[in-house]
Amino acid sequence: MNRLGLNGSAADAEQLSAALLALEDRVIVDATAGYAIAVELERQAEALGDEALLMRARLCWTDMLRRTGDVPGAARQIKGIQAWARKHGDRRLQARAHLVRANIERMAGHAARFLAHSVSAVELLDEAATAHMQIWHRVRLADALSENGDIEAARPHYRQAEELARQLHEWERLTVVLNNWAYAEYETGDFPQAGRIARRMQDNAVARGYHLDADALETIGAIQITNGEYAEAEQTLQVCIARCKGAGPNDAEELAEYLLTLARAQRGLGATGRALATLHDAHLQCTGRDLRQLLVRVYQEKAELHAIRGEHAEALAAQEAYIAARGSLPSPQRTPVRSALRAILRTHRGSNGMSAG
Repeated sequence: MNRLGLNGSAADAEQLSAALLALEDRVIVDATAGYAIAVELERQAEALGDEALLMRARLCWTDMLRRTGDVPGAARQIKGIQAWARKHGDRRLQARAHLVRANIERMAGHAARFLAHSVSAVELLDEAATAHMQIWHRVRLADALSENGDIEAARPHYRQAEELARQLHEWERLTVVLNNWAYAEYETGDFPQAGRIARRMQDNAVARGYHLDADALETIGAIQITNGEYAEAEQTLQVCIARCKGAGPNDAEELAEYLLTLARAQRGLGATGRALATLHDAHLQCTGRDLRQLLVRVYQEKAELHAIRGEHAEALAAQEAYIAARGSLPSPQRTPVRSALRAILRTHRGSNGMSAG
């Protein structure tokens, strides 16, 4: 027996692998708790002397580190994990690591890198990929395509992820797929389509007895704003934020995003004082967690609010802050979108039925 009470047998390795899989293939609601679990699993893997299990655990806590707001810390860890996975030919770990790297790049404001790593995460899917990976990696690719300005290319991947989730009876993941798709359509400006997909999400939750999480509620609130249902949106978003705070920290940017959407609902109601107070809280979240993309949007909303209130000096200051924050972001790169799709087609044509649209 070692200091952790494990005897180093194959059974112990199998049990640890199963524990890691449960962490890898679940949507962990509380990222802080997930981080603690992953660190403990890494200790156990180190005690067993199993480097592959150790790297899996390290990737888990690296992703949790990102989600709790330490994006630079996660970025420092991920490159070493990717190098180990490539050196040892661990295709599944490579795929998972690329997806974590994609999310790190997204939060750092690198939309093109978000897309590039999302492409790699999908390219590496094979028969060893779990159901969660088959669905989630495709969703993130669709998200990346949408964020890079190509919703037409994203839609087939959202559709395929939805079909996979239904075929595999992965009902909770189906909710996530539909939520992300609805929000992508909303961001693109196709509000009727966003509403239709959101209704499918709500119907699935009702049919399966699920409560919608904060992320899904924020999508519904955003759609309500586009319909001019500002009071309903404010109520939805207040429930969303309460649910987010009650569940524990899930993702570094989520609370700031929810607060920004709430401020927009309050602006629609004419409650500009409440909206400015909400934006103040969103600003604190952005500066405290280095959320540069979101900070740009917070300054933009703040400038609009001050202008509505006739506070011209404050509106000008917010506008200048907006311009400076936007200028600090990496330059947008649109060219990888279509080349990324061609890469997927080359890799997957005839192998797993993927369509790039």
